[in-house]
Amino acid sequence: MRQTRIHQTVQYFGLFLVMAFTLLPFLWMLDTTFKVEEEIFASVPVWWIKEFTWDHYIWAMSPNGTHLDRLLANSFIVCAVTAVATGVVACLSGYGLARYKVPGVGLVVILIVLAQMIQGPLIMIPWYKMAAALHLLNTKAVLTLIYGTMTIPVGVWIMSGFFKTIPRELEEAAHIDGAGRLRTLFGVMVPLALPGLVAVSLYAFILGWNDYQYALILTNSLAAKTVQIGIAEVMDSMGKSSWGGILASGVIVIMPVVLLFAFIQRFLIEGLTAGSVKG
Repeated sequence: MRQTRIHQTVQYFGLFLVMAFTLLPFLWMLDTTFKVEEEIFASVPVWWIKEFTWDHYIWAMSPNGTHLDRLLANSFIVCAVTAVATGVVACLSGYGLARYKVPGVGLVVILIVLAQMIQGPLIMIPWYKMAAALHLLNTKAVLTLIYGTMTIPVGVWIMSGFFKTIPRELEEAAHIDGAGRLRTLFGVMVPLALPGLVAVSLYAFILGWNDYQYALILTNSLAAKTVQIGIAEVMDSMGKSSWGGILASGVIVIMPVVLLFAFIQRFLIEGLTAGSVKG
């Protein structure tokens, strides 16, 4: 019993060290956002805040600063649409792959996996030319479409594996009770597959939220730019004299994803595990 307690203590202590090392940069960034400029650039940096201020957050949200209010709106719209579209398509397509045995299903699965290998710089120029031909440059729609090509294949794969874990007997019971195919899907299967659906949607949201390269190439105005591009541009233009505002912008951008993950982490872990391992 004593050896077990010592072993657990060592494990918890090791976990504490890993978490402290991981969170230290964020905690330092958060602490710095409440300091005045003199404390930020002090020759001997300290944790203790001598003069508390909100000025950096006000600067970040103002038009004279990062203009985060407009950039956050753009990012939320793009990521929310991507998450919803990915969830709907992945749910329907994943159910079809899991329940229907049609010719070519194996090829579809292979193409889904291959789709993840051809992303990023490899197809940046083709994407740009297609967006220009369709007059979608500098719009939120083009970002949503591109993010969907990355998130939907993964979502279909995860949801297919998740639906395979649900017994067919539940569908058969619903059919006996007179439920049609759509009613069975949305009334029985989707509630049971909710953890996987939440995981897929959250994955799509985070991928879009963290993207930099596509938004950099395809958007150039405040009407479509995302937070990642806005912060990078501010750092290039005035970062040397506005580090407090830059760090405040970083905290604001990080918090939505952190809070979202905190609320639905149980669904995310359960959904990713079931979809990737059992599928």
